[in-house]
Amino acid sequence: MRRSSTLPITLGELARVQPLAAAEPHLADPSRTVEQVVLAETFDRLRRCTPHVLVVLHNEAATGGWSLAAALHLAWERNLSAVVVSRSVAGGSSVALAERLHMSLILIDDDPVDVALQLAGQVSAPAAARALRQARLAELLAEQTGIRGVLGVLNRELQQVPVALMIGGVVIAGQSAALTERPQARRIEVEVHAPGERSAARLVAAVPVSGPASVEQVESLLRLARPSLQAAWAQSRLDAATRAAHEQAAFGLLRRLPSAPPPSGEQAGIEVPAWTSELGWQVGEANRAVWLAPLRPSGEPPPEITYLIRASWQRGHSTWPLVAEGDGWISWHSGADPDDVVALRRALAGFRDSAVAHRLVIGVGRAHAGVAGLMRSVAEARLAAHVAREGGPGAVQWFDQVGANAALAWLPTTEIAQVADLCLEELMAAKDRAALVQTVLAVLDAGGSLSQASQHLGVHRNTVLGRLARARQLGLTYDEPGQRLALHVLSYALTALWSDTAAD
Repeated sequence: MRRSSTLPITLGELARVQPLAAAEPHLADPSRTVEQVVLAETFDRLRRCTPHVLVVLHNEAATGGWSLAAALHLAWERNLSAVVVSRSVAGGSSVALAERLHMSLILIDDDPVDVALQLAGQVSAPAAARALRQARLAELLAEQTGIRGVLGVLNRELQQVPVALMIGGVVIAGQSAALTERPQARRIEVEVHAPGERSAARLVAAVPVSGPASVEQVESLLRLARPSLQAAWAQSRLDAATRAAHEQAAFGLLRRLPSAPPPSGEQAGIEVPAWTSELGWQVGEANRAVWLAPLRPSGEPPPEITYLIRASWQRGHSTWPLVAEGDGWISWHSGADPDDVVALRRALAGFRDSAVAHRLVIGVGRAHAGVAGLMRSVAEARLAAHVAREGGPGAVQWFDQVGANAALAWLPTTEIAQVADLCLEELMAAKDRAALVQTVLAVLDAGGSLSQASQHLGVHRNTVLGRLARARQLGLTYDEPGQRLALHVLSYALTALWSDTAAD
């Protein structure tokens, strides 16, 4: 059973519950503890106060024989936690003086006597005050309908404690500062479960050791936010699934337009359907497609991954579409200037960390106008994404820079390796087969130049000669004209396959 905290209440905690929740706080140090509340009606009463006392000034005292400025000076000298005074007797000069003295000043509208009595009860029973705070926080959380709204409430309420919501290693909402390792902060995590009691996400908070909130308090507040998060998560999943299905169907219709026969007598280009604007899509101008693809595709990705990719990709570019298709996702940028790639480069740079975290590669097509141009750019982007897989997670490949080598990206390396097992049995059984095949490939790529091959491999020319002789003995007769093309392709496929295996 979790026991309630008996730690002295802090000024920041008092400011979160009534009556001070409705006040105008000017807090110099929210982490200051409050050990006692004093209603001061005379200057002598204020002079007898001890440190860590919260003083509520009576209206007559604040406007009587001694001024509020004198009271603030005396409170500062006595090291009091804060001064509470009616707003009607305090002005801008009083707030400025309090800030200069680094003294907390709280302006209230209610009767000071009633406020002092309520505060005295809260200070004498910190657990009850914290329960009131939790109840108020529960009301605020219940008003939120989105994940970001829930995280916003948590970060506002906890102030010096950054809170983030994570799925896997990716921050979905909140402050990423919660993940920063700091020596004077303790990191806590609370699981957020999806239907079926499986863990769907984690709330992470970095609690300063000397901060106003204890680890137990923060953990209780995070647990309090879980029902609101689960509700918001379910709603967002429902919305995302509906939109994803809508966009997939719409893109399917768009893809079929270029192959549809034009109306009789018309030879004009394809007219952009009006419903594309309802989805927020821009298609009529120059379209440059982007294909996001897994580094190692394994079929259609699950909806959860699509949801995460969408959230990361559309962060800061909410109008850009993201359509799941096959083993990847399609997006595009449309604009009047086909050479303007500033926004796209900025989006790719912002997405890089997410691409690495999800082990994605990115292909970018060329800019083409209209619906047919978009489909052409999509095909180019997909081809470029296949080439990008050689660069590892987060790699970006522009189709303009691919050239004819793009054809190599489509080679079925696994099937070609099976052919090698049958046709080059001795070579495939050799322990140094990787070095031999790599050497033969380098020589063929260099057009037979041993010097260029040795320079590319970083080995001596004699080493290249020795490996070529051994490769020939094992059946890799690369220098026979009739087999050169086939063995060149085979060497490329084997090297690519072994490189992928080593990278995994």
